Amino acid sequence: MSTVLVQKLWSTLWSAGSLSRFAQHMSHASHQVSYVGSEEQRVYEEPHVIFQNWLMAAQKEAPQVRPRLACMATVDKSGEPVTRLTSIEEVNSNGITFFTTLGSRQAGEISANPHVSLHFNWAPLMRSVRIAGSAHQLTEEQVRDQFRRFPRHVQMSITHGPRYAAAEWQSRSGFFARIGERLNTWLGKQPEEIPMPHNWGGYILTPSLFEFGMLSGEKAGRTRVRFRRCLEMPRGTRVGNVQAERQDWVYDSCEEN
Repeated sequence: MSTVLVQKLWSTLWSAGSLSRFAQHMSHASHQVSYVGSEEQRVYEEPHVIFQNWLMAAQKEAPQVRPRLACMATVDKSGEPVTRLTSIEEVNSNGITFFTTLGSRQAGEISANPHVSLHFNWAPLMRSVRIAGSAHQLTEEQVRDQFRRFPRHVQMSITHGPRYAAAEWQSRSGFFARIGERLNTWLGKQPEEIPMPHNWGGYILTPSLFEFGMLSGEKAGRTRVRFRRCLEMPRGTRVGNVQAERQDWVYDSCEEN
């Protein structure tokens, strides 16, 4: 693995503060290298932070591609892969959340085989991300909290369907409807709460792999950096001087022509 190659990738991703932390990390690289066979790998901080940076950049620079929309792959009962578009919600150290109708084909396939993957393609930025791991159902309280955070028209779409939500939105966007809403706000009257459907649910994907890809230009090669969660050694013990108490990640990189 080329250290220059890795630095070339990260220099396009991170804020000044993040770059500073990465530089500090790389200054100790000679003490943080482990070898598995002939492959050089380094322990690095959790890759969800990198994904968050890429996602924020895509939302700012290319909102037209709907950056939170991913191609999700599951496996059906016969072992065949199935893909569909899925919108993600939260991204944090615990995982990535997404929501769907319980009892749907997607939910059934996840219940039968929790191993899923997400693929984000942000063509205007010449970047892509693949995330793989296991998905587990969220609690009813977690799902309800997220439902209440959705805008009202999204709640309407989930509960009554997109056509009803569109009609409701149009009826509320009229002149007299806006006057009525302002009057209700002035009187302190809250809008009627929209009930969450009983079959609405959510999942959290706990990643075991992140793969970041980037094109340097039209005629340049494609750079890939892959992070894998290390399950072979106890947490924090891969390299003694690396602060990896929560979990260990190892990464490798390549450049494709």
